[in-house]
Amino acid sequence: MKIRIGTRGSDLALWQANYVADLLRQAGCEVDITVLKTRGDRIDDVPLNSLEGKGFFTAEIERALLKYDVDLAVHSHKDLPFDGPSGLFIVAVPRRASPAERLLIHPAAHDPDGLLLPLKEGVNIGTSAPRRSEQLTALRPDLKVSMLRGNVPTRLKRLQEGRYDAIVLASAGIDRLQLDLEGLVDHRLSPEIFVPAPAQGALAIQIREGEDELAEICRRSLDDGKTAPIIQAERALLKKLGGGCSLPLGVLMEELDGPESTPTTRWWAHAFLGENYPRAGQPSRWVSTVAATLDEAADKLLEELETDERPFTGGPLGGLRLALAGSGARDGWLARRLRTLGASLGIEKVIATEPLNNADLAEYLGRLAEGDMIAFTSARAAELMQGFRPAKGIRIAAVGPSTAEALEACGWTPTVVGTGGARDLAHALDIPAGTRVLFPCAKNARTDLEEELSKRGIEVLRRAVYHTVTLSDVALNSSVDYRIYTSPTAVEACTLWEREHEDLPTVRIPLGEATREAMRQAGLAAMDGEIAGPQDVLRRLIEINRKEKR
Repeated sequence: MKIRIGTRGSDLALWQANYVADLLRQAGCEVDITVLKTRGDRIDDVPLNSLEGKGFFTAEIERALLKYDVDLAVHSHKDLPFDGPSGLFIVAVPRRASPAERLLIHPAAHDPDGLLLPLKEGVNIGTSAPRRSEQLTALRPDLKVSMLRGNVPTRLKRLQEGRYDAIVLASAGIDRLQLDLEGLVDHRLSPEIFVPAPAQGALAIQIREGEDELAEICRRSLDDGKTAPIIQAERALLKKLGGGCSLPLGVLMEELDGPESTPTTRWWAHAFLGENYPRAGQPSRWVSTVAATLDEAADKLLEELETDERPFTGGPLGGLRLALAGSGARDGWLARRLRTLGASLGIEKVIATEPLNNADLAEYLGRLAEGDMIAFTSARAAELMQGFRPAKGIRIAAVGPSTAEALEACGWTPTVVGTGGARDLAHALDIPAGTRVLFPCAKNARTDLEEELSKRGIEVLRRAVYHTVTLSDVALNSSVDYRIYTSPTAVEACTLWEREHEDLPTVRIPLGEATREAMRQAGLAAMDGEIAGPQDVLRRLIEINRKEKR
């Protein structure tokens, strides 16, 4: 039997067409390949979510099938719209290649110790897929995500030319084309954390209805019998959420084997959905589940993705129950990151802050000259800068990302953002002796910053702008796995409650060495190891959760 295969002309599409052609030739068929250009091939400088319509990479090939210009089409299954044209159907789905994603990194941008992704802070990463972009932003909001279109070799070339620091590609495409990755760092992304597109790595073989002899050959020679139901379930979830290529949805369903597989836990399913889907205001989220059937797995994922309630079951911190004991700020940097990464987080307000009379703050600001600095070790002090402006040439330092955000909300731009406590910030300030540093702080703030800077001949102008008070009758959640204490004052507020509940298994996490010292003095056990700042908290919890899920 002679069969004409229709395909796109990219290197990957041609590999796929030739792979299918070889299988058909082994079955005794004579095969020719016809290359067709699709709309998606012609428009390669526009983000996918900006294109209107559907079938960007398939419509022209399907028209050729209907016109009898070709007999069989080979598609990347994830490119297919849900409802194909009348008269055509998917006759076979060959064995799926790896659905995982790979992160290809220029060595200069590689950080093997980077949080969640082995990338240095702020690097430029290329992708055009909304799903990839949303997951990158959720995992690492410091990254700059830039549009990258083109076929697989073109994208790789742009990385090698230095236009990007890193790119994300499907593992299947890299393997099929046997791409030369010399000079790059090749990092496989865990599908549980970086969820691939529905049907990624799978092919779809499409023919006309009524072609019974061809259909029988395709089923016998091309279909592996197992992949099609999995792909159907993944794509069913995409359809139920009303999605196409612009929906930031990742789905992967895998069959469990070994002792983990039981009649009720045969399938393991993961999904990711970007923020504002399916309704405005919903955060991006990961979910995971086990189920007896593929349909049950899809239904469970859908139910969790559509819920407005936490906790979510997937993501780097999925399943962890946490409490944040401090000033009660729900929108702080650390609280947002913990929630985004999947933790169930309770906010426990155990301290309050009260502004002091700051009428003379402008006079303090006026004492600074060009080259001097203002250092902040708390977000509350930063918030109280609203309405004030530093003179030109004055540099701003923030102890961490929460404080930096508070400064930016007041129109102040920090030039130094630390990752630890006050002492770490002092060490990070590259300023000569004789420089003046204004230190707006709490009335009872520790003197770590002043002590370190004074050793270097730097004058510190300490100005208390608020004072902190502990709340009485503190009642904490007794059912959390970990409680994060944000300050020594928070420890002071909770010491009595903690002593009265000393048998609880909750692990205490001190944010910074000063908080750890307050715990030691109060006789409260704390998590071991250095936890200098919010990033260290995330790193430790992510590692703990990863080990518990193994």
